[in-house]
Amino acid sequence: YGGAKLPRVSVVDMRKSAAGGVTSPLGNMLCEKLVETKERGNQSILFINRRGYNNFLSCRSCGEAVSCPTCSVSMTYHTYGGSYDRGELRCHWCGRRMPVPTTCPSCQSEHIARMGYGTQRIEQELSELLPSADILRMDTDTTSAKNAYEELLGKFRRREADILLGTQMVTKGHDFPEVTLVGVLMADTSLYLDDYRAAERTFSMLTQVVGRAGRGDSSGKAMIQTFVPEHAVITLAAKQDYDKFYDLEVNLRRVQNVPPFGDVATVTFTGQEETAVLRGSAKFRDSLNACLRQNPYTEEKCTVLGPAPCVIPKINYNYRYRLTLRCRMTGALRLLLAHLLRQFSKDSGNRGVSAFADVMAFPQRLAVRIRLTFPNNVVFLHSETAVVIDFNFTFTAVVGKNFKFRHSWAGIVNV
Repeated sequence: YGGAKLPRVSVVDMRKSAAGGVTSPLGNMLCEKLVETKERGNQSILFINRRGYNNFLSCRSCGEAVSCPTCSVSMTYHTYGGSYDRGELRCHWCGRRMPVPTTCPSCQSEHIARMGYGTQRIEQELSELLPSADILRMDTDTTSAKNAYEELLGKFRRREADILLGTQMVTKGHDFPEVTLVGVLMADTSLYLDDYRAAERTFSMLTQVVGRAGRGDSSGKAMIQTFVPEHAVITLAAKQDYDKFYDLEVNLRRVQNVPPFGDVATVTFTGQEETAVLRGSAKFRDSLNACLRQNPYTEEKCTVLGPAPCVIPKINYNYRYRLTLRCRMTGALRLLLAHLLRQFSKDSGNRGVSAFADVMAFPQRLAVRIRLTFPNNVVFLHSETAVVIDFNFTFTAVVGKNFKFRHSWAGIVNV
């Protein structure tokens, strides 16, 4: 846009660093580029999609991680008071806070180690690498106060800091002409989430953050650090090859019959007694399957999977199970789900168990022909109902199936 060139992108294989004994997400090549960028008087942006200091605390004797008492997740270590040596454990799901234990809650061993990396620990390592550099950390912890987000961005824009480190909030919508280096730490962590959109979201995230470099007169460089450098999503994002990614992803989704070629719905059940939650979800599944075998639903294309525990099976004392529906979400099927949910809530046998549906479907009735022209060739695939595409301005659209942007592209989309 405006004559600017895309930054040069390199994919760094972190397996070689690990084999050499380097465990930090800050690889040697990235550290060298950070020092060079600071010496030239330019700015850098570092992205890591994990806040806190350490991911978890693990016992070296029994191997157990310190978990939240009310959730089925490990506690995250956070520092506070401006000191990296003072900290507490926090649950990112229920908000519980607790002091760091001196012994393992399971075996009472004193050999407890802090494992993993978050924004706070990367900030500490950057301070040791570049003592004279001014570093801004942008995550939920630093932007919770009123106007904190705008103040941090204002400082970086006025060049009161050399490095902006943060989570996803540093990846999109920013135009800093003096940023010539972007580093992505642990780029592959979002590839293996329990979501059919994981590849799309990773590709979008990487292409967005790479585009923060070289937006001024100086050329930019981006470094994507990963343990799977040969992964198609990583290589295509590095090349900014939207066409090939679209072809790859759309063919995969066609085979899997997920949006935009099919619909996916989940029915989630929660309650404080696990057996009651599992029993209620199984009862709902049986009722749904029984209805699908009768008129007028025999023609509905719907496969019911589960019940199975959610990705986080327990949050704040509540156990969570879900059914997954691979279907074509017609009006009749929507009405059937609504009816079964009402009946479920009225059944006294389900007391203490709540149920709700999340339908990831796309309207099919209204088709609109659009024509968009941009200064550069742009292709963007998105399967959700809200899409934000950022250039030097922000374009927002509500879309449906096969939404694909090209330079002077005209096509049919469902909205």
